Amino acid sequence: MKNVPMIRRILNLLLAVLFLLLPCLSFADEPTPTITNSAPSSSPELGGKEGGRGGMEFKAGEIIAKFKEDIPKASVQSLLLTEELEILDEMDKLGIMLLSVLEGQELEKIEELKRNPLVEYAEPNYMTQVANTIATVPHHSRFPTTSIFPDDPYLSNQWGLPRIEAFAAWDITTGSEKVVIALVDSGVDLDHPELQSKIWTNPGEIPGNGIDDDGNNFVDDVHGWNFVNWPDEPQDDYGHGTFVAGIAAAETNNGMLIAGVSWGAEIMAVKVLDREGRGYIYDINGGIAYAADNGAKIINIGCYVRSSAYSNAMQNAVDYAHSRGALVVAGSGDSNPIPPDAYQYPAALDHVVSVAATDRDDKRWSDSTYNDKVDVAAPGEGIYSFWDGLHGWHSSTGYAAAHVSGLAALIWSVNPSLTHDQVEEIIESTAVDLGEPGWDEYFGWGRIDAAAAVLTTTHYLEVKPANVLDFGRVCDHGVLPSRTITNPNTNSSTWRAMPTDDWLSITGPEGLTPSLATVSIDKSHLLHYGVYTAGITAISIMTNYEHSPIIIPVTAVYTHCWMSYLPLLFKNYSSN
Repeated sequence: MKNVPMIRRILNLLLAVLFLLLPCLSFADEPTPTITNSAPSSSPELGGKEGGRGGMEFKAGEIIAKFKEDIPKASVQSLLLTEELEILDEMDKLGIMLLSVLEGQELEKIEELKRNPLVEYAEPNYMTQVANTIATVPHHSRFPTTSIFPDDPYLSNQWGLPRIEAFAAWDITTGSEKVVIALVDSGVDLDHPELQSKIWTNPGEIPGNGIDDDGNNFVDDVHGWNFVNWPDEPQDDYGHGTFVAGIAAAETNNGMLIAGVSWGAEIMAVKVLDREGRGYIYDINGGIAYAADNGAKIINIGCYVRSSAYSNAMQNAVDYAHSRGALVVAGSGDSNPIPPDAYQYPAALDHVVSVAATDRDDKRWSDSTYNDKVDVAAPGEGIYSFWDGLHGWHSSTGYAAAHVSGLAALIWSVNPSLTHDQVEEIIESTAVDLGEPGWDEYFGWGRIDAAAAVLTTTHYLEVKPANVLDFGRVCDHGVLPSRTITNPNTNSSTWRAMPTDDWLSITGPEGLTPSLATVSIDKSHLLHYGVYTAGITAISIMTNYEHSPIIIPVTAVYTHCWMSYLPLLFKNYSSN
């Protein structure tokens, strides 16, 4: 019935009014949450800091503050001294401070700081946790028979891949290693056989020398950073980050476990959640800024604020990442115990792609949070991946977000010159419309379609070498040399290469990302000794393309090469 959505909206409105009348709950649009401060109880230490109180929605003894720009340091120090606050840490790039306060006085000090004209904002160091992960029963899936089909043995359990047309997308690209997905999560299993070859390595850092070689203020951050218990490696001791990594970018076509949406993307491990899947806003913000500063194109945030509270500090961090050109992605939220139409953060923040979850029938997963911040949807119910030596099915909008992050990596592989806003526009404009026509609060612009997205993306042709292909000396006898032209971003189906002279021959292109063409010399067309020059024309054969054609100069020196008779000097001429 066409009037059902209207009735549902009216009921939701009535429920919202009822909630507002209750004295201890607040789900209004105003981003100032009601915080419950419960009695203290024991809690394990996190990252070497004092543990919080059980049941609290923020870290005990800590608050986050940002002072207005151009405030003299002396004025800030004077205010902190007056308020009896101590600086625990600073993030200069975000302009925020982590301040120490007596336990039980967090909210009081926040209100005092808010009244001070020097302060832009003050807020608790909110607790975060991974999205709700629910085990799900396996389900049979259909798979294509004509597209690229990797040999990973558990591929048939990944119903989400054919649903988003990943196989057809892989005909165009399987993903470039130049695209980095940062997982701001519980870390990543750096030694997992499906991930170890995909882990990002900081090119400016020398491992284990105790020196900040690249000058980014993080010593020996070879594969990312551990904000929970630094300086340890960002190793996953909970499992969620590893599960997400498998969905987005597991090594594929290697005869092991599963396939990632992007076969080629590298994974930057940014650990902000502890072994219980919990963390705090301040560390999340540091992780977001770290990923943006170290070249991550996509930042996948794998947690949400437990109290569903708006955070100015987290918005600052997201804005910073956006200004650095990163696409920030997060699940819209798993509704229990928060009402399904409430905002959940960080997904509801500006400049975050909020991803809802769908099931095998393209219906909304029952626990998928919906609201006017949802941008797109992706498979999130009963998703198969691996963690802690195990593998199986779990459900979460966070796993839907992992599909979107993998798709963004594929799009950037087809065209690395795109901006983050252009990538988001491609994802949203090519999504399969579900629910009410156009945008709606359950699916956003629709469920993602990887094939449509990469086909819509303007193909940026890139080949190496792009300057001169030099054969050097070519002898008039012996084996002739050959050279290769490599396309690091897309498969052989996207481009062609042709010689401009008949003394050159080209085989291919062939192979998946990266694809290559083999260039050989036909000596029968080298009529005289001397220097030969020609060219190779590389062209895109996609419908939409740029940076094409590319002319690659080729040089070769055809000469008579003397045979070597040195072995004769050592011949034994003595007779027996």
